[in-house]
Amino acid sequence: MKVCPQCKFQLPDHARFCLNCGAEQAMVSGTLPPEQINWGAAVAPQVFDRLQSRLADRVIAEQAENRINDYQERLYRSGYREVVQRRIEQWVVEWQEKSATDRVAAPQSMRYLIDDLLDFFFIIHCGDLNQVVLPEAILRHQQKTGDDTDAKDLALDFLDFDREEERVYSDFITLPVKKIRNAGKYFLFPERDEKIWFICDQSLLGNAKEGFAMTEKALYWKSGLQGAQRVYYRKLFLLQREKEWLLINDLYFNATPSLNTKMIWLLRRLARLHRAQL
Repeated sequence: MKVCPQCKFQLPDHARFCLNCGAEQAMVSGTLPPEQINWGAAVAPQVFDRLQSRLADRVIAEQAENRINDYQERLYRSGYREVVQRRIEQWVVEWQEKSATDRVAAPQSMRYLIDDLLDFFFIIHCGDLNQVVLPEAILRHQQKTGDDTDAKDLALDFLDFDREEERVYSDFITLPVKKIRNAGKYFLFPERDEKIWFICDQSLLGNAKEGFAMTEKALYWKSGLQGAQRVYYRKLFLLQREKEWLLINDLYFNATPSLNTKMIWLLRRLARLHRAQL
């Protein structure tokens, strides 16, 4: 554990921002996986090795640890491995032409490349292996930046509520005023003029006292006896599945098994749009 130098709040070693005051934290050595690129050696094999490692990490986080070998075998049997290698080689050529100064941004670009390739792999080639159905609409958001992305549409595409049984409200004109008030009283505390994308009511009585909501800036939620929680997309540093729930910046979140998996995908993409190092 480490302590925030600004407010003295105790934090996990991998925290990039203080969970109490929001101050950016210095990273403890070794808390993030090494992503340096050795430009003096063959780069393409380095990137492919990172992709294989990332594949295993994502299977554990999003699907089932005991299926890692199945996904790795599918990468080869599907023929997608050759597609991956060609795309990696193109990426290497593009970056080798850049100056040493510009190459500082290469590790981040590599992370984005790898996740885009794996997103396509999971959705197109692994539908029968995945525990959760992942909508193909996700793929239309690849390569888009914050300037040309409708983040609300992105969130709704990723979460694919049409396949869920949850009560979701994105049209607040038809949402009963009492539910809006309850959500605002119990867990949804947006800033002034912060645009709300939707409210997912997960309360047993349908009164919107529990559930989660997403806005242009943050995810808000409350479930069970825990207090209201909020995580800003720009401050995301940890997404981890623990049994049937998620840890988001070390905060407990649980919707449904399928929504939890899709939420990992969505928050990873929102962190990318908001330049968080996730």
